[in-house]
Amino acid sequence: GPGAGPGAAWLYPAPAPPVLAESAAAAALAAGAVPKSGRFLSRIVRPIYNVVFEECYESVDVDPGNGRDKKKMHPELVNFLPPDVANYDDWNEFFCDPERLVEGLLLQDGARLFDLPHGARFAALSRVDWQVSLDAAETKTHREIHSLWGVFASTHRVWLLHTVLFLLAVCAVTGDPPATAPSDGGEAPPALLGSQPAVRFAAVGLAVPAHSILWGIARWHVRGA
Repeated sequence: GPGAGPGAAWLYPAPAPPVLAESAAAAALAAGAVPKSGRFLSRIVRPIYNVVFEECYESVDVDPGNGRDKKKMHPELVNFLPPDVANYDDWNEFFCDPERLVEGLLLQDGARLFDLPHGARFAALSRVDWQVSLDAAETKTHREIHSLWGVFASTHRVWLLHTVLFLLAVCAVTGDPPATAPSDGGEAPPALLGSQPAVRFAAVGLAVPAHSILWGIARWHVRGA
């Protein structure tokens, strides 16, 4: 648990009784004092948020019209999101993948968080280098490209299924080519997929390597590899 490891008391000081805590908070607000964040929020959550914020935004202003926060994006991100900028989906995927999490969470001295003893990891969260651990080059697995290759990479199985079914239907409907020569005495044109049913249906299998080539190109576009 959070309180098991050494240094956990540094993150979790003994809480005040609820009534006293609420009274102190109310008195501080009444006196005009700015509420202070707890240690977990300021030492762990806020550094993570800063990395996430700085990936897309450069500053926060106040909208004079409604008094709400108004985030200012980096100029190069205003019109569209470049393919290699990390976003919520990339970080969510990173934190949901135990293997990548074990390899990717690095401390400020370069060591891996999960190389520490189990009981010492929670207290070491404040020493994680989130700027390096959450870098787009380490967390991004899908590039946000603006082309049909991205659509094909996401739906390639649908295209393969429809292509195979269409070719099978064509082979079944067209039937065998005529066995007799044309009336003008010329040679009969060769059948595109063969003159025998078995050959024609077997030729449909050529759609599979063609699909593999197209899928490889799509993966190169959306994953860079």
